[in-house]
Amino acid sequence: MARVKLKFRLHRAVIVLFCLTLLVALMQGASWFSQNHQRQRNPQLEELARTLARQVTLNIAPLMRSETPDENRINAVLRQLTQESRILDAGVYDEQGDLITRAGESVNVRDRLALDGKKAGSYFNQQIVEPIQGKNGPLGYLRLTLDTHTLATEAKQVDNTTNILRLMLLLSLAIGVVLTRTLLQGKRTRWQQSPFLLTASKPVQEEEEREEKE
Repeated sequence: MARVKLKFRLHRAVIVLFCLTLLVALMQGASWFSQNHQRQRNPQLEELARTLARQVTLNIAPLMRSETPDENRINAVLRQLTQESRILDAGVYDEQGDLITRAGESVNVRDRLALDGKKAGSYFNQQIVEPIQGKNGPLGYLRLTLDTHTLATEAKQVDNTTNILRLMLLLSLAIGVVLTRTLLQGKRTRWQQSPFLLTASKPVQEEEEREEKE
């Protein structure tokens, strides 16, 4: 009898540990889901930036076809591109790689690309270079610097979403426990005839028989 009780307790402990492990895995899954959603935004940002860069090159191409590119009009386009946006700076280069004009933050390209080994700010920067196509080949190149740094408000939104998902899981667990205790309190159902339970050998009394006896 003692061995049967020990087996029953061990079986119940295994079930409880399995449920707790599953709950922890679900909560960690909620955190992974939020972080993965945040990571997926960076490729989308790059794709949108490349699409924007191609559109800008189409607007700049007519200004590059003459022997002397119209620097003022090109600079006006670049200023609109970098004003209050995640494009930190933009520059237009000729086919030889010489700078024609630029707009945005006045940071040296070597510092921006961390060519000197100083990578403090370059971790959150991404360079996009798009050729300015002409009829007989590229007329020049457009270079954009994207700010891929996650803002504090965006990081806080991700944390809030993760906490909400975890709270929903805990509430689901609490509701399940309350419903189970409410519906099965004082009653023995057929699931209690499991061979792992001590009450398996006792038959379950039907509700109709119980009412007749009362």
